[in-house]
Amino acid sequence: MRTEHFIASVMRAARRVPGLVIAPVVLAFALTSCGRAPSTAPDPMRATHSDIGDLGDVVITLADGADAQAVASQYGAQLVSVQFGVAVLRPSSTDPTDALLTQLKTDARVTTSEPNAVLEPAEALQRTIAFDDGFGTLATYAEQPAGTDIGLYAAHYISVGENIPVAILDTGIDPTHPAVATHIAGGIDLVDHDSNPTDVRSFTDTNGNGLIDEAYGHGTHIAGIVALVAPRAKLLIVRVLDANGRGDVQTVAAGIRWAVAQGARVINMSLGMTTASPAIEAALALAAKNAVVCVASAGNWGASSPEDYPARSPYVIATAAVDAANRVADFSSYGNFVALAAPGVSVRSAYPGGLWRMWSGTSMSAGFVSGTAALLLADHRSWFPSDVELRLQSTAAPVFGAGTRAAMYGAGALSAGAALAPDLGPGGALGQAQAPIRR
Repeated sequence: MRTEHFIASVMRAARRVPGLVIAPVVLAFALTSCGRAPSTAPDPMRATHSDIGDLGDVVITLADGADAQAVASQYGAQLVSVQFGVAVLRPSSTDPTDALLTQLKTDARVTTSEPNAVLEPAEALQRTIAFDDGFGTLATYAEQPAGTDIGLYAAHYISVGENIPVAILDTGIDPTHPAVATHIAGGIDLVDHDSNPTDVRSFTDTNGNGLIDEAYGHGTHIAGIVALVAPRAKLLIVRVLDANGRGDVQTVAAGIRWAVAQGARVINMSLGMTTASPAIEAALALAAKNAVVCVASAGNWGASSPEDYPARSPYVIATAAVDAANRVADFSSYGNFVALAAPGVSVRSAYPGGLWRMWSGTSMSAGFVSGTAALLLADHRSWFPSDVELRLQSTAAPVFGAGTRAAMYGAGALSAGAALAPDLGPGGALGQAQAPIRR
């Protein structure tokens, strides 16, 4: 019996039997047997800012061969930066943003133009926190209830995601953490504009929400989930968010384009905003053209509205959150844009400094789906994103709880074991592993 279930059964018995005294040794046993105190859950009411055009700059996607500096100069704008065909222009003080956008719409050198805007992880937006329950080890990470719930042990008999490149667009990574160190195949930092995507603290409240570095470790945590699910996948780390979780349209659009150019087969985006972006949509279309599976967190609004983007893009597998028993997570967004759900409540994963933390949110759910996509692609290297999504949805398990809300979690809850089961041939595994991976 799982520890949390054991504790719950003892407490229920205490409530049913008047005068029953729970022996301290009983609770001591329960709390020391891989105990799991729940991490702080996201609170949708904590959202702290609007992401609509709040940066004052303009983002453009350049046509092939176009010169960003020439475009900026023609309209008297300042070229702030250009990354992988996506540029940021700052309008002159005498030429407002709207006027610049109007001019750019007829410029053949520009394929998309829009106000720059903020993207961030849903957990940073709602100010959830990573939680240390005191029981974090490599063993409790590898054998956590979320893995059992999705049938990970059975899935690893069939595939371990051998050499499938998975790009993680997030806050970066602790490259020395034992959960991910041997999995990293490359990376880039689009925040500090260098080749080192290490997750670093800023010691500054860059998003003005009163917290400092609240997203620090987020990328490491997501990378750890992907590595748990697909232990032989290759991680491409793309730092598009700072330690406060703050990124923008340019870093995310450029990050997608970089990942495609590096040969990624899966892109995980545990981030979002409430407005759609033409630049990001164009990058996602490029990814789809190159058969890249894109996965995004649905959001932590606890409602069907607003719908986060890029989760609601047609090129993306939008992932909601359930707990380890496939019950709806109160904080999770839901609705017609959601493809399926995955574990997102008190998920244990890597944290910078060789540590282990529990975190709750749809960001974590996306990591489980991305990892499972890598398992499938290792056995079906010619599959398109639609093939992966169909297999994931057709093998999903029921979602329980919250009345009709459970029906708005897409096809149901992720089942990696069931998703890989059709690939088990009569003579044994068709994938790369004949036995589960031991970490």
